Amino acid sequence: MPLQVTKHVLTLALALLFSLGWLAPQATAQLLPEAKPAEEKAAVDPLGRTTPRGTVEGYLSSIRAGDIDKAAKYLDVSEHPEEEQTFIAKERAKELILLLDRNGDIFDINKLSPTPDGNVDDGLDADLDEVGVLDAKERKVPLLVQRKPGENDLQLWLFESGTINRVPFLLQTSEESLLDRILPEGMKSERVGEVSTGHWAALAVAAVFALAIGLIISWTLSFIIRFMLRGRSKVPGRGVLSAIVIPFGVVIGVSLYRVIVVNIGVQLVARDYIAWIVTIASMLALAWLGVRLVDGISEVVRYGMSRTKRLNSVAVVMLAKRMAKAVVLGIALIAILEILGFDVSTGLAALGIGGIALALGAQKTIENLVGSITVVVDRPVSVGDFCKFGDVMGTVEDIGIRSTQVRTLDRTIVTVPNGAFASMQIENYSRRDEFRLYTVLTMRYETTPAQVRFLLAELHQLLKATPEVTEEPARVRFIGLGSHSLDIEIFGYVQADDYAHFLTIQEEMLLSIMDIVKQSGTDFAFPSQTLYFGKDHPPEAEKAEEIAALIEEPAASTASAASAAAAAVEKPATPAKKPASRTRKKKT
Repeated sequence: MPLQVTKHVLTLALALLFSLGWLAPQATAQLLPEAKPAEEKAAVDPLGRTTPRGTVEGYLSSIRAGDIDKAAKYLDVSEHPEEEQTFIAKERAKELILLLDRNGDIFDINKLSPTPDGNVDDGLDADLDEVGVLDAKERKVPLLVQRKPGENDLQLWLFESGTINRVPFLLQTSEESLLDRILPEGMKSERVGEVSTGHWAALAVAAVFALAIGLIISWTLSFIIRFMLRGRSKVPGRGVLSAIVIPFGVVIGVSLYRVIVVNIGVQLVARDYIAWIVTIASMLALAWLGVRLVDGISEVVRYGMSRTKRLNSVAVVMLAKRMAKAVVLGIALIAILEILGFDVSTGLAALGIGGIALALGAQKTIENLVGSITVVVDRPVSVGDFCKFGDVMGTVEDIGIRSTQVRTLDRTIVTVPNGAFASMQIENYSRRDEFRLYTVLTMRYETTPAQVRFLLAELHQLLKATPEVTEEPARVRFIGLGSHSLDIEIFGYVQADDYAHFLTIQEEMLLSIMDIVKQSGTDFAFPSQTLYFGKDHPPEAEKAEEIAALIEEPAASTASAASAAAAAVEKPATPAKKPASRTRKKKT
């Protein structure tokens, strides 16, 4: 009784698996956009035999449906008499699928040519394409399709007549598959979807077995590599190997699964039902392996940077890791969409056409992406640096693709878009090599020159006696007479581990300065004003008269000279006398 229940449960599960395998292509076909009818339709083959892929898909779909009459139309039997062609084609269609079930195989549908010209780079004639292989007692025979003229001037791809004519002989020389030899008759006779329940069960067992073998192989290789690298470096074992051991085992398992189901003789129809599932599983496994490999390599690089104290490049590694993951997942998504039947090339072309509109609508996103690249390449700050930008001061905690996160002094997180962050003036306090010591001492005006000289000498000696203060350009100078004080400048650079250490050194020096000022006998000045009170003393009269006389004497002499000059100018000039003319009279 339990055996009967188990049998019915297995049958139900296999029926569900069959339904999933049948519904996936149907759902894919519904998701694909329907082609718009043209005004003048070109001649189309209703069986889809115009491409090698269409011929193989049509033949397998006819076998799955149990329609031998339709499957026979994909075979080229034109060499036989016309009246025998229909019968021979049906027989060859049955024999071909039986031969493929034993040890034969058809290539992955997605690798077959979807164009009317076929695969032009396979080294065969232009009218021939290899779509599979037939195996009979270690005799490998290629399964070919050939392009031949058909009805309505169409060029149809059919299973090549030479290969089809050899099918009876190959079937006689081939042996029953390993799976059929070990399965009981009950599991071979009961069928779900034209496939026996034993073969459905073999698919499930083969999947578990292949996955287990893949993981064992992966763990074994990982152990061997770690054993060979022991004592040299812990990075590979802790990084890359630990990251990829499981996904690598899954990839090996998927590859082994394909080999196992072919060699044990699982029916071709059963293999075809789940072919798309296996292909998608392999793509997902490869994507998983790629992502984990990126994680492992990034951890190795970060470990090396931490050992060499090159922490400034950690942000570069993180950004490169995220971009690499995005590329791997994008490639996997495109491959899966193509497997499901979507026209990826058309979609990519549409993305290219809409790229301008997308760029216009995502200007800020692109700006932030470019800003993140600028921040990572230019490296004004790194993760862990204390910096100031704008009115914000804090420690950089993360530099992402879109934004940078800073922990402020109030212990809050400020998120700044990288586009704006890259254009700001950033002051990085973590990268200064020395701390500036600068102060101005304001001394009282009662301080004597001797006391000032004493202060200059003692303060200069204090700078020299402090080992953390660099000799150049440390200085102590009397710099000016202020409005209320005598100003002494102290300037220098202090070598400290961090800002807290600098504050400790500065504190000790300021206390020492106070002691020196007290020792000098003077004191610090405060902003103040001094008022002087006194009696009013009028000017002396005698002094005023003397000053007035001194002022009047040069003024009087100057005035007389001026009047004389004016009189000389105003007196009219006397005209000069003309000499008398003398004439001499002649004597007559």
